[in-house]
Parts: sequence; structure tokens; C-alpha cells
Amino acid sequence: MRPAAAGPGAAERRLRVALSGGVPDRVPVLPKIWVDLAAALMGTDLRDVLEDPLAALQVIARAALSVGADAARQFHFPARRTAGRDGKLCEVDDRGAVVGRIDLDGGLATLLDDARAFRIEDPACMAYHQHRTSDEPFVRSVADARRIAVPDRRILRELGWAQRQQAVIDEVADRICLIGDCGSATLAFAALMRGLHRALVDLIDDPPLVHAIMEKGAAIAVERGALALQQGIKVLRLNDSAANMSVISPAHWREFVLPHMRDVCTELHAGDPEALVYCHICGNVLPVIEDLLETGIDCIGPLDPLGGFTAAEARGRVGDRAALMGGVDTQSFTRRGPTDVLQEARRCIAGAGGRGGFVLGSGCVIPRTAPRANLEALTAAADRYGRYAGGALADPDAR
Repeated sequence: MRPAAAGPGAAERRLRVALSGGVPDRVPVLPKIWVDLAAALMGTDLRDVLEDPLAALQVIARAALSVGADAARQFHFPARRTAGRDGKLCEVDDRGAVVGRIDLDGGLATLLDDARAFRIEDPACMAYHQHRTSDEPFVRSVADARRIAVPDRRILRELGWAQRQQAVIDEVADRICLIGDCGSATLAFAALMRGLHRALVDLIDDPPLVHAIMEKGAAIAVERGALALQQGIKVLRLNDSAANMSVISPAHWREFVLPHMRDVCTELHAGDPEALVYCHICGNVLPVIEDLLETGIDCIGPLDPLGGFTAAEARGRVGDRAALMGGVDTQSFTRRGPTDVLQEARRCIAGAGGRGGFVLGSGCVIPRTAPRANLEALTAAADRYGRYAGGALADPDAR
């Protein structure tokens, strides 16, 4: 573990202050860089990332540093053997037999040829549940849900999570804030276990099944977060991209998502008072943005403009009761130039960051084809328009 005396670096201090609702020296920058974009930025073969879980952690941290970001998310990938088959990249077992096709157009998960290859009662399988998908549901009943294994910190250490993460901490933690990923505890987790269509129908047809699955999702998220906290990573990401009002109703969100998300936040804060948890819910969250405060979340993100609202509108609804993160349209990173991104970022800073408590970033994951200059424009915007003097923004162009 990092020596306690070393303390956080400047970037981590900046992010922690903002996530705590305070006023840092300037607005911190956190673009949502996934491993595919990171590999492109660093000239790394994506196949190396898919096969080597340490490379997956390293490439995101290095890519974030290379564009001047203050923080980098960390995702634990499984070690996978890959091979080309019929023009597609596939995961193969030790004998070279195909396990399934890797989704290179989406989240890089393996679409299993046989759903039985995924065993929900196996902690090692559940540790990497987001990296395996199937046309058939992994969970079919409440009884199945109760069989879902919760990989605890001991199991995650045995799988090498702590050792690999420590290697990245040793390499970059004095220069950038590393963010631990709790995964999803709620609807996105249910969708992984059931398939998205089935998971949405379950909200109406089988509420007990939904809650049973989410209880396990919450327990898994807590264990992941707790391991990161034990390694000195104090900022945690809790994801549920599916649980937005572009997909479900506010009533369903309050019934199913809120209680389990609250359980995760309560457990993580109780385990470490320094823990700072932010949510990643893209799409429209305005109808439940004040309900999100009831979960105990420290920061609401990523303020996705594609959900039909702005960072300024989000700030108007929550006031100073929570930090906010994000705001820049992901499409801007591929459809516009650096000057446009900079000006859009400036509007986000002015709209949500006037009194601190704001982290500049993208409204969702940045496409893998985004040019480096457009990511660097975020940091340029924070440097020029996101500096504070006397507790207020000091925009040099504002007259």
C-alpha cells in the first residue's frame, strides 16, 4: 500500500475537494476514458488490453495523464485468450476452442456460445460478470438470484486485483487520482443477469426477482469498493447507465434503484468516512435528481446533455447539496473541433461550477475515435475558465 505519509498528490486533492462540495484551486477534469479509447491514444494494441488485466488498468491511467486529466477510472478485466475466427475476434479456452465472440463494437464483453459456461455460484465468474454476456439469462428465478456468489475482498485479492492495482498506484498515484469501480448494483446489474428486455419487463411482472438480484449486485459493489478503499483509493464510481428516465419511469427508479443504491453508499461511507462515491447515470436524470440525494451519493454525474438537460439546470435543481460531474456532450468529441469542445466546457463550468463542487467531464464514455486534441480541450478549458479566486470563478474573458 502507498505509505500514509506520502498523502494525495495535487490532482487527487483537487478532485477530493470538488467532490466534497468545496472550492479547489481550479475545476478538476475527468473525461470518461474507456480502454478502447485509451489504447488508441497510447498506440496500444487493443488485443493486448483484452488479454492482460494489468495492461487494461495501466492504459487508462497513462492515457488520462497524457491528455492532462486529473483522474482516471480503473476497471478490472479478466485475463482472456483471444484468437481470430471467421473474421471475428473470439475468446478461446486453453485448448483453443471458442468460448464466444468478443463484442468489439460495444463494451468488449464475450458473448458466450453456451450460457452454461457462466456459473453464477462461482465467485471468480461473478468477479468478472460484466465481461460475459449471453442471449440466454444467467438468472431465471429468485432461487437462482440467491445462488449468485458475492466475490469478497479475499477472493478479489486471490484473483490478483490488489496486486495489479498496486502496480498502477505505485506508477501514477502521485500525479493523478485513481478511481475505483464498484460496478453496478441496480438495473444495469439486473440487465447483465437477465438481459435488458427481460430486466425491464421484470420491473412490472416480477418485482421480487428484481430486488433479489439487486441485493446481490449491491453486495458485490460494496466488496469492490471496500477493496479499493483498503488500497487508499478514496474516490469510487457506482454505475447504472440503464437506470435513467430515458429508459424507466421515476416511480420505478424510486421503487427499485434508490433503496439498493442507498445501501451501497451507506455501507461504503460507514466503512471509510473518507470515501467519496459518485454515480454514473447517463441519459435523463432530472426527474429523480433530488431523489439521488437521498441515496447519500457525494456527486451526481455525468450530466449527459443527450438526456435533454444542461449542467446549469442540474445545479439549479440540487443547489449546493451535492457535487456535480460531467456535462460535455460525448458527440462533441468526434463531431466538433477543440475550440467547440473548449467553449462547451466553458459553459458547463459557468453553469455548474460557480461555487465549486464541480468536476468537468464528458456526458458519457468518449468514443474511441475521438482525437487527442478534443480531450486536451477539456483541460485547457479548466485551466482558462475554471480557476477560483476568493471562492469564485475567475473567468479571464468575462467582462
